[in-house]
Amino acid sequence: MCNAFFRWVHKNDKKDIFMFTNFQSDYTSTKMDILKDSNSIAVILANGTVLRKINAIKHILKETKKFIIISLILKIVPNFIANFLYDIIANLRYVVFGRYDSCPIFDEKYKSKFLN
Repeated sequence: MCNAFFRWVHKNDKKDIFMFTNFQSDYTSTKMDILKDSNSIAVILANGTVLRKINAIKHILKETKKFIIISLILKIVPNFIANFLYDIIANLRYVVFGRYDSCPIFDEKYKSKFLN
């Protein structure tokens, strides 16, 4: 699922603002100590603020201007409920897609978007 989500964000990032790394990368372990114990999506804003789980999803949807109806629903639903549902989906993804030790990205065309 991480690979599919990465590809979706990459395809829909018309402003070319998103860069990617995985939680096991040298970049994360040396420059983003705040993420070392994370196991879900995180967005790091230019000012250093870290958005996690549903707040990260909201930010990505806002910046890509996709799934506007879902974005509106997420604005209405309290974060604790949305994060609860996020956790359920996150746990189910391992059952459906399997579990990787890292998020594999195979295509060369994506290498420029990754922070190692």
